[in-house]
Amino acid sequence: MAHRAPPGLLLAAAALAGCHYAGEPTSACFVEPPAGTTQSSIFRVSGAGTCGTGGASVTTVPTPDRTFLATIRFKMRGARPSTTYVVQRAPELGDVPLTADSVCQRAQGLPPWNTGEPLFLTFLDPNTTLPRTLVTDASGDGALEFEHRSTAIPAGTRFDVQMRLVDDVSLPTTELRSGCMTVLVQ
Repeated sequence: MAHRAPPGLLLAAAALAGCHYAGEPTSACFVEPPAGTTQSSIFRVSGAGTCGTGGASVTTVPTPDRTFLATIRFKMRGARPSTTYVVQRAPELGDVPLTADSVCQRAQGLPPWNTGEPLFLTFLDPNTTLPRTLVTDASGDGALEFEHRSTAIPAGTRFDVQMRLVDDVSLPTTELRSGCMTVLVQ
């Protein structure tokens, strides 16, 4: 006769299987996401580099006109060395009737975002209208912090966004992406 373990014991064993102990060393590729209200790890989708890991954060700030203003931060480790990455986002905003569901359909090209519009939008510097970029050093490390403003997004809006860094907007050979983040406009 076979013995069956109680379901609770099986769940506890499964949960502990993915754990590590406090004395275990942290991976050399681990990067704590930058400080911020909403944070995500960044991982390499394609391309070269020793790690290709990092983090991103979005911190919204209240404004007198009650519209979107955020400090956006990126930190990378072991990406492709001496490379200029264009910084982009796939925000789920606009006329598409979506609720913030932490899935980021736009970044994946899933309905209703598969209409031929660009999935990712490039962040532009409002003073120069040039793309925002993150430049890595000879080790593939880099960081970037900037403010992004949109008076078209009112306070109280919740939306999903996924960030990415690419070495070429038209035909990237290296792509780094954050996870899906849900942002609340202050």
